[in-house]
Amino acid sequence: MEVTFLNPEYLWLLLAIPTLIIIHFYSLKYVHNRAIKFANFEALERVTGGIVLSRNIYLLLIRLMAILFLTLSLAGATMWYFGLSDVSDYVLTIDNSGSMLADDFRPNRLEAAKEASIAFVENLVGDSKVAVVSFSGAGFVELPLTKSKSKIIQAIQNIKISNVHGTAIGDALKTSANTISSSDKSRSIILLTDGQENIALDSEVGKIIDFVASKQIVVNTIGVATSEGGSLPGLTTISTLDDEMLMNIASSTGGSYVQSETKDELISAYNSFTYESTESNIPIYLRLPFIIITLLILFTEWILVNTKYRTIP
Repeated sequence: MEVTFLNPEYLWLLLAIPTLIIIHFYSLKYVHNRAIKFANFEALERVTGGIVLSRNIYLLLIRLMAILFLTLSLAGATMWYFGLSDVSDYVLTIDNSGSMLADDFRPNRLEAAKEASIAFVENLVGDSKVAVVSFSGAGFVELPLTKSKSKIIQAIQNIKISNVHGTAIGDALKTSANTISSSDKSRSIILLTDGQENIALDSEVGKIIDFVASKQIVVNTIGVATSEGGSLPGLTTISTLDDEMLMNIASSTGGSYVQSETKDELISAYNSFTYESTESNIPIYLRLPFIIITLLILFTEWILVNTKYRTIP
Protein backbone atom coordinates (compact mmCIF):
# COMPACT_ATOMS: atom_id res chain seq x y z
CA MET A 1 0.00 0.00 0.00
CA GLU A 2 1.29 3.44 -0.94
CA VAL A 3 0.12 7.06 -0.75
CA THR A 4 0.88 9.55 -3.52
CA PHE A 5 -0.20 13.14 -4.19
CA LEU A 6 -1.63 14.56 -7.41
CA ASN A 7 -0.65 18.13 -6.43
CA PRO A 8 2.29 17.77 -4.01
CA GLU A 9 3.06 21.50 -4.11
CA TYR A 10 0.14 22.07 -1.72
CA LEU A 11 2.01 20.14 0.97
CA TRP A 12 3.90 23.37 1.67
CA LEU A 13 0.73 24.46 3.48
CA LEU A 14 1.72 22.05 6.27
CA LEU A 15 4.15 24.76 7.36
CA ALA A 16 1.07 26.49 8.77
CA ILE A 17 0.98 23.86 11.53
CA PRO A 18 4.10 24.99 13.46
CA THR A 19 3.10 28.60 12.73
CA LEU A 20 -0.31 28.04 14.33
CA ILE A 21 1.29 26.39 17.37
CA ILE A 22 3.60 29.37 17.90
CA ILE A 23 0.74 31.85 17.49
CA HIS A 24 -1.45 29.84 19.89
CA PHE A 25 1.01 29.83 22.77
CA TYR A 26 2.06 33.43 22.15
CA SER A 27 -1.58 34.50 22.32
CA LEU A 28 -1.96 32.58 25.60
CA LYS A 29 0.89 34.57 27.06
CA TYR A 30 -0.73 37.79 25.89
CA VAL A 31 -4.11 36.83 27.37
CA HIS A 32 -2.41 35.79 30.61
CA ASN A 33 -0.74 39.19 30.96
CA ARG A 34 -4.04 40.97 30.33
CA ALA A 35 -5.79 38.75 32.86
CA ILE A 36 -3.27 39.65 35.55
CA LYS A 37 -3.95 43.36 34.97
CA PHE A 38 -7.73 43.35 34.69
CA ALA A 39 -9.28 40.08 35.87
CA ASN A 40 -11.07 39.44 39.16
CA PHE A 41 -9.55 36.04 39.89
CA GLU A 42 -11.82 35.27 42.81
CA ALA A 43 -14.95 35.75 40.67
CA LEU A 44 -13.44 33.81 37.76
CA GLU A 45 -12.49 30.90 40.02
CA ARG A 46 -16.08 30.63 41.25
CA VAL A 47 -17.40 30.57 37.66
CA THR A 48 -14.80 28.25 36.16
CA GLY A 49 -14.36 25.92 39.13
CA GLY A 50 -10.79 26.95 39.78
CA ILE A 51 -9.46 26.94 36.22
CA VAL A 52 -8.85 30.58 35.43
CA LEU A 53 -6.87 30.33 32.19
CA SER A 54 -7.06 27.27 29.94
CA ARG A 55 -4.40 26.41 27.39
CA ASN A 56 -7.15 25.10 25.11
CA ILE A 57 -4.92 22.23 23.97
CA TYR A 58 -7.85 20.28 22.58
CA LEU A 59 -8.94 23.23 20.46
CA LEU A 60 -5.41 23.57 19.18
CA LEU A 61 -5.26 19.88 18.24
CA ILE A 62 -8.61 20.13 16.46
CA ARG A 63 -7.45 23.13 14.44
CA LEU A 64 -4.19 21.39 13.56
CA MET A 65 -6.14 18.36 12.35
CA ALA A 66 -8.34 20.62 10.20
CA ILE A 67 -5.25 22.12 8.55
CA LEU A 68 -3.75 18.66 8.05
CA PHE A 69 -6.77 17.12 6.35
CA LEU A 70 -7.49 20.23 4.27
CA THR A 71 -3.89 20.25 3.03
CA LEU A 72 -3.97 16.53 2.17
CA SER A 73 -7.20 17.11 0.28
CA LEU A 74 -5.77 20.01 -1.73
CA ALA A 75 -2.65 17.93 -2.45
CA GLY A 76 -4.83 15.19 -3.95
CA ALA A 77 -3.88 12.38 -1.58
CA THR A 78 -4.33 9.02 -3.28
CA MET A 79 -3.95 5.61 -1.64
CA TRP A 80 -2.90 2.70 -3.86
CA TYR A 81 -3.43 -0.97 -3.15
CA PHE A 82 -2.54 -4.06 -5.13
CA GLY A 83 -5.71 -5.89 -6.07
CA LEU A 84 -7.77 -7.46 -8.82
CA SER A 85 -8.94 -5.01 -11.46
CA ASP A 86 -11.54 -6.07 -14.00
CA VAL A 87 -10.64 -3.46 -16.63
CA SER A 88 -8.03 -0.85 -17.40
CA ASP A 89 -8.06 2.53 -19.08
CA TYR A 90 -5.59 3.23 -21.88
CA VAL A 91 -3.86 5.96 -23.79
CA LEU A 92 -2.84 5.00 -27.33
CA THR A 93 0.17 7.20 -28.00
CA ILE A 94 1.14 7.09 -31.66
CA ASP A 95 4.18 8.61 -33.38
CA ASN A 96 3.15 10.71 -36.39
CA SER A 97 6.55 12.18 -37.29
CA GLY A 98 7.73 12.17 -40.90
CA SER A 99 9.70 8.93 -40.57
CA MET A 100 6.44 7.05 -40.02
CA LEU A 101 5.97 7.22 -43.80
CA ALA A 102 8.77 4.67 -44.22
CA ASP A 103 7.72 1.76 -46.42
CA ASP A 104 9.06 -1.26 -44.51
CA PHE A 105 5.43 -1.72 -43.40
CA ARG A 106 2.70 -1.60 -46.04
CA PRO A 107 1.62 0.93 -47.06
CA ASN A 108 3.74 2.66 -44.41
CA ARG A 109 4.48 2.52 -40.70
CA LEU A 110 1.79 5.00 -39.67
CA GLU A 111 -1.03 3.25 -41.51
CA ALA A 112 0.07 -0.13 -40.14
CA ALA A 113 0.14 1.34 -36.62
CA LYS A 114 -3.34 2.82 -37.03
CA GLU A 115 -4.70 -0.50 -38.29
CA ALA A 116 -3.20 -2.39 -35.32
CA SER A 117 -4.44 0.14 -32.76
CA ILE A 118 -7.95 0.07 -34.24
CA ALA A 119 -7.94 -3.74 -33.99
CA PHE A 120 -6.92 -3.35 -30.33
CA VAL A 121 -9.86 -1.02 -29.66
CA GLU A 122 -12.32 -3.31 -31.41
CA ASN A 123 -11.20 -6.24 -29.24
CA LEU A 124 -11.61 -4.41 -25.93
CA VAL A 125 -14.31 -5.73 -23.58
CA GLY A 126 -15.91 -4.19 -20.52
CA ASP A 127 -16.13 -0.46 -19.89
CA SER A 128 -12.52 0.51 -20.52
CA LYS A 129 -11.91 4.10 -21.54
CA VAL A 130 -9.34 4.99 -24.19
CA ALA A 131 -7.63 8.28 -25.05
CA VAL A 132 -5.61 8.97 -28.20
CA VAL A 133 -2.41 11.02 -28.29
CA SER A 134 -0.22 11.71 -31.32
CA PHE A 135 3.27 13.12 -31.21
CA SER A 136 6.11 14.37 -33.34
CA GLY A 137 7.89 17.47 -32.03
CA ALA A 138 5.33 17.60 -29.18
CA GLY A 139 2.47 15.56 -27.78
CA PHE A 140 -1.09 16.36 -28.86
CA VAL A 141 -4.32 14.99 -27.39
CA GLU A 142 -6.42 13.77 -30.31
CA LEU A 143 -9.16 12.48 -28.00
CA PRO A 144 -9.56 12.51 -24.19
CA LEU A 145 -10.67 9.40 -22.31
CA THR A 146 -13.94 7.99 -23.62
CA LYS A 147 -15.82 4.69 -23.79
CA SER A 148 -17.11 5.39 -27.31
CA LYS A 149 -15.32 2.99 -29.65
CA SER A 150 -16.58 4.87 -32.69
CA LYS A 151 -15.01 8.12 -31.45
CA ILE A 152 -11.76 6.35 -30.58
CA ILE A 153 -11.51 4.68 -33.98
CA GLN A 154 -12.34 7.96 -35.74
CA ALA A 155 -9.63 9.78 -33.77
CA ILE A 156 -7.06 7.13 -34.76
CA GLN A 157 -8.10 7.28 -38.40
CA ASN A 158 -7.74 11.08 -38.37
CA ILE A 159 -4.07 10.98 -37.35
CA LYS A 160 -1.92 12.38 -40.15
CA ILE A 161 1.79 12.94 -40.55
CA SER A 162 2.70 16.09 -38.62
CA ASN A 163 4.41 19.10 -40.17
CA VAL A 164 6.30 19.61 -36.89
CA HIS A 165 9.76 18.08 -37.07
CA GLY A 166 11.24 15.91 -34.34
CA THR A 167 10.27 13.00 -32.10
CA ALA A 168 9.41 14.16 -28.59
CA ILE A 169 8.93 10.87 -26.76
CA GLY A 170 9.30 12.54 -23.35
CA ASP A 171 6.66 15.16 -24.05
CA ALA A 172 4.36 12.47 -25.46
CA LEU A 173 4.72 10.51 -22.21
CA LYS A 174 3.95 13.56 -20.07
CA THR A 175 0.93 14.49 -22.20
CA SER A 176 -0.37 10.92 -22.06
CA ALA A 177 0.12 10.67 -18.29
CA ASN A 178 -1.78 13.90 -17.70
CA THR A 179 -4.56 12.66 -19.97
CA ILE A 180 -5.11 9.44 -18.00
CA SER A 181 -4.26 10.63 -14.48
CA SER A 182 -7.94 11.19 -13.60
CA SER A 183 -8.81 7.53 -14.20
CA ASP A 184 -9.84 5.49 -11.15
CA LYS A 185 -8.92 2.16 -12.81
CA SER A 186 -5.63 0.53 -13.66
CA ARG A 187 -3.94 2.85 -16.13
CA SER A 188 -1.80 2.00 -19.12
CA ILE A 189 -0.09 3.94 -21.86
CA ILE A 190 0.76 2.11 -25.08
CA LEU A 191 3.42 4.17 -26.82
CA LEU A 192 4.35 3.36 -30.39
CA THR A 193 7.28 4.94 -32.21
CA ASP A 194 9.83 4.25 -34.93
CA GLY A 195 12.39 6.75 -33.72
CA GLN A 196 14.34 8.17 -30.85
CA GLU A 197 14.03 11.19 -28.59
CA ASN A 198 15.62 14.18 -30.35
CA ILE A 199 13.93 17.09 -28.59
CA ALA A 200 14.60 16.75 -24.85
CA LEU A 201 17.81 15.90 -23.02
CA ASP A 202 18.22 12.42 -21.53
CA SER A 203 18.01 13.92 -18.02
CA GLU A 204 14.68 15.58 -18.85
CA VAL A 205 13.28 12.34 -20.24
CA GLY A 206 14.45 10.55 -17.09
CA LYS A 207 12.51 13.01 -14.92
CA ILE A 208 9.39 12.47 -17.04
CA ILE A 209 9.72 8.69 -16.68
CA ASP A 210 9.99 9.11 -12.90
CA PHE A 211 6.92 11.37 -12.96
CA VAL A 212 4.89 8.78 -14.89
CA ALA A 213 6.03 5.97 -12.59
CA SER A 214 5.06 8.04 -9.53
CA LYS A 215 1.52 8.24 -10.91
CA GLN A 216 1.34 4.41 -10.93
CA ILE A 217 0.90 4.40 -14.72
CA VAL A 218 2.22 1.42 -16.68
CA VAL A 219 3.85 2.27 -20.00
CA ASN A 220 4.11 -0.43 -22.64
CA THR A 221 6.22 0.49 -25.64
CA ILE A 222 6.18 -0.75 -29.23
CA GLY A 223 8.94 -0.24 -31.76
CA VAL A 224 7.66 -0.21 -35.32
CA ALA A 225 10.64 -0.73 -37.63
CA THR A 226 12.25 -3.67 -39.40
CA SER A 227 15.91 -4.49 -38.87
CA GLU A 228 16.60 -3.48 -42.48
CA GLY A 229 14.80 -0.18 -42.05
CA GLY A 230 12.55 1.50 -44.55
CA SER A 231 12.83 4.30 -47.05
CA LEU A 232 10.94 7.52 -47.57
CA PRO A 233 10.04 8.93 -50.96
CA GLY A 234 13.25 10.28 -52.45
CA LEU A 235 15.35 9.34 -49.41
CA THR A 236 17.66 6.48 -48.48
CA THR A 237 16.91 3.68 -46.05
CA ILE A 238 16.30 4.83 -42.48
CA SER A 239 16.37 2.94 -39.19
CA THR A 240 16.63 5.08 -36.04
CA LEU A 241 14.71 3.05 -33.46
CA ASP A 242 16.04 3.58 -29.93
CA ASP A 243 15.41 0.16 -28.35
CA GLU A 244 17.33 1.03 -25.20
CA MET A 245 15.16 4.05 -24.35
CA LEU A 246 11.92 2.20 -25.08
CA MET A 247 13.01 -0.73 -22.90
CA ASN A 248 13.99 1.69 -20.13
CA ILE A 249 10.61 3.45 -20.25
CA ALA A 250 8.76 0.14 -20.07
CA SER A 251 10.86 -1.46 -17.34
CA SER A 252 10.82 1.70 -15.19
CA THR A 253 7.02 1.75 -15.13
CA GLY A 254 6.27 -1.98 -14.89
CA GLY A 255 5.50 -2.38 -18.59
CA SER A 256 6.95 -4.34 -21.50
CA TYR A 257 8.70 -3.49 -24.74
CA VAL A 258 8.00 -5.22 -28.06
CA GLN A 259 9.66 -4.57 -31.39
CA SER A 260 7.43 -5.44 -34.33
CA GLU A 261 8.73 -6.14 -37.82
CA THR A 262 5.47 -7.17 -39.49
CA LYS A 263 1.87 -5.96 -39.33
CA ASP A 264 0.81 -9.22 -37.65
CA GLU A 265 3.48 -8.76 -34.97
CA LEU A 266 2.24 -5.21 -34.47
CA ILE A 267 -1.33 -6.39 -33.90
CA SER A 268 -0.11 -9.12 -31.52
CA ALA A 269 1.94 -6.55 -29.61
CA TYR A 270 -1.13 -4.39 -29.00
CA ASN A 271 -3.25 -7.36 -27.97
CA SER A 272 -0.59 -8.51 -25.50
CA PHE A 273 -1.15 -5.28 -23.54
CA THR A 274 -4.87 -5.90 -22.98
CA TYR A 275 -5.77 -6.26 -19.29
CA GLU A 276 -9.19 -7.75 -18.61
CA SER A 277 -8.86 -9.23 -15.12
CA THR A 278 -5.48 -8.82 -13.55
CA GLU A 279 -3.80 -7.78 -10.35
CA SER A 280 -2.55 -4.24 -10.49
CA ASN A 281 -2.22 -1.02 -8.49
CA ILE A 282 -5.69 0.42 -7.92
CA PRO A 283 -6.19 3.99 -6.67
CA ILE A 284 -8.50 5.24 -3.93
CA TYR A 285 -8.84 9.02 -4.17
CA LEU A 286 -8.98 10.56 -0.69
CA ARG A 287 -9.77 14.17 -1.64
CA LEU A 288 -13.53 14.04 -0.97
CA PRO A 289 -13.28 11.99 2.27
CA PHE A 290 -10.66 14.41 3.61
CA ILE A 291 -12.86 17.42 2.74
CA ILE A 292 -15.76 15.83 4.63
CA ILE A 293 -13.48 15.11 7.62
CA THR A 294 -12.27 18.73 7.56
CA LEU A 295 -15.84 20.06 7.62
CA LEU A 296 -16.74 17.75 10.52
CA ILE A 297 -13.67 18.91 12.44
CA LEU A 298 -14.52 22.58 11.87
CA PHE A 299 -18.12 21.95 12.96
CA THR A 300 -16.86 20.25 16.13
CA GLU A 301 -14.53 23.16 16.80
CA TRP A 302 -17.41 25.63 16.39
CA ILE A 303 -19.54 23.69 18.91
CA LEU A 304 -16.73 23.56 21.47
CA VAL A 305 -15.91 27.25 21.10
CA ASN A 306 -19.54 28.11 21.76
CA THR A 307 -20.05 25.68 24.65
CA LYS A 308 -17.22 24.23 26.74
CA TYR A 309 -14.58 26.71 25.62
CA ARG A 310 -16.87 29.71 25.31
CA THR A 311 -15.27 32.98 26.30
CA ILE A 312 -16.87 34.52 29.36
CA PRO A 313 -18.17 38.02 28.54
